[in-house]
Amino acid sequence: MKANVEDIRKIALRYPRFIRWSEEGNCFVGSIPDLNGECTSGDTPEEVAANLNDCAELYVATHLELGLKLPQPRAFAVSPSTYREAGAQGDIQMLRRNFGLSQADFAKMLGVSKNTICHWEQGTRRPDGASARLLQIAERYPGALLG
Repeated sequence: MKANVEDIRKIALRYPRFIRWSEEGNCFVGSIPDLNGECTSGDTPEEVAANLNDCAELYVATHLELGLKLPQPRAFAVSPSTYREAGAQGDIQMLRRNFGLSQADFAKMLGVSKNTICHWEQGTRRPDGASARLLQIAERYPGALLG
């Protein structure tokens, strides 16, 4: 089956990625347990995250091209949301801009007030637990909130 790049990316995003520090290798190590386990390493978590995206997309593209069945995503991780941390206002603003939305439209999408978005982006308030989780979902599965 020949899939386009966007379809491959959407499928690849279904699989959780894990990044950990390796004392032995003195580097960050990335894995995708549902696909091929540990598949990359790097000096920064950001480098490993980008490599993991490439690994997942290559795995999915190869399986689709060969007509092989992809495994169902089974791994998941529960971690504190970075959107609740101090300094997350830039991340929230970047997420909103990635959607190409005004503060008012982003607020409607999330079910909060425009004023709340302003406070988050200025760093004067932080998202509560549910809002932080919704921001994570928006980041990881953008189509889930646009539909």
